[in-house]
Amino acid sequence: MNQLVSASKIRFFLIPIFITLLFIKCDDDDSPPFPYIYFNVTLSISNDLLNMNIGEYVFVDGYNYGLGGLIIYRKDFSEYLAFDRACAHEANNSCIVEDDPDFSGLMVKCPCCGSKYWVINTEDFGSIYTGPSRKGLMQYKTYLSLNTLIVYNN
Repeated sequence: MNQLVSASKIRFFLIPIFITLLFIKCDDDDSPPFPYIYFNVTLSISNDLLNMNIGEYVFVDGYNYGLGGLIIYRKDFSEYLAFDRACAHEANNSCIVEDDPDFSGLMVKCPCCGSKYWVINTEDFGSIYTGPSRKGLMQYKTYLSLNTLIVYNN
């Protein structure tokens, strides 16, 4: 009887653990995590970002601007989004996304792995469209101050 009670307690304890393990989604993306890079850059709205209109984006390259440079998207009058140009799948500074010539203005494409990312609207900007990558572009924080945009990662 004592042994039966012990086995029941063990089953009572183990069954919820096994059920939980069944529902845990395994991440089958074998790409390495995007490396953390500390930076803090101040960009001029008129010079660096060319007074871009709402719904437009520009590539900004420079020393220590993320891993592969930046894509700045103007979401609305007072909000900008910033993404790293390095492909989320390859995550190095030699695989930099570029405008996709087949879908210019709609998608950017990684020349190394062929992953494509949306650059068309606010909800999907930077998200994966197709390719081996399963993650969207790395997004950074922004802060608008008068005629400057501060992009940072902390």
